[in-house]
Amino acid sequence: MPVFTRTLAALSLVAAGLLAGVAHADQLDRVKQRGKLVVGIRNDYNPFGYLDAKGQNTGFEVDLARSVAKELFGSEAAIEMVPVVASNRIELLNAGRIDVIFATLGKTADRGKVIDFTEEYYSMAGMVLLAPKEATYKAWEDIRGKKICGSQGNLYNRTLSEKWGAELVLFAGTAEIYNAFQTGRCDAIAYDGPNLNTKVTEDGWKDKYKIALDAFEFIPIAGGVRKGEPAFLGAVNSAILKAEAAGTMVSGEAKYSLGTSEYVTKRAQDAKAKVK
Repeated sequence: MPVFTRTLAALSLVAAGLLAGVAHADQLDRVKQRGKLVVGIRNDYNPFGYLDAKGQNTGFEVDLARSVAKELFGSEAAIEMVPVVASNRIELLNAGRIDVIFATLGKTADRGKVIDFTEEYYSMAGMVLLAPKEATYKAWEDIRGKKICGSQGNLYNRTLSEKWGAELVLFAGTAEIYNAFQTGRCDAIAYDGPNLNTKVTEDGWKDKYKIALDAFEFIPIAGGVRKGEPAFLGAVNSAILKAEAAGTMVSGEAKYSLGTSEYVTKRAQDAKAKVK
């Protein structure tokens, strides 16, 4: 290869590398130039993200998302909320459809291979079992051979089927799960603790159903961003810490009847020390 050609090829490779680095570094700038934060949020998952009586997005994580938007843009209205479910939230993130996930995203090593996690902000009961009041489940092993309704993409599905032998009947959204259970398509629901603990207090549910088995594990909840976006991740993390320090998550637990958790209280105290 002639010297000029080799030199041109080398310069092209260097330029390509520099451009790739700029693309990553400019993610925060691109989001700010757009003028709004595009967030993947649940709209079917009370109390973390759901639609209120007026059809407006509300919930524990919706409040957090608005706080992050306010920190980045000066207004909590500078936000676009894209409905996601467990089975598509990471796919939509990595496809560039959303900037960040705030949608009950459990922090796991496997997920950490394909996305970066933000600061944690909640600890969730990983899975409980809701069943008819007359059910006699005494341990998770008792679900073997039972038809269990659940969510597509839930990280505990493998445990339910492979360890405890449940026959899973999976759906994308919570409304579908509830309907399938109430119409007799499954014997019980295995789903995230806060959601089912809230559901079992509702009219039409509290007289017929119970939490038959408590959580077997707790998992930290965090937001998610695409890999290779350190400036954007740093800005989101800073906004989360400021929201925690301001009491957003502590007041959110009370506002959405989540109880008072040591985890959220301690994070708020630690955040106050960090943002001084």
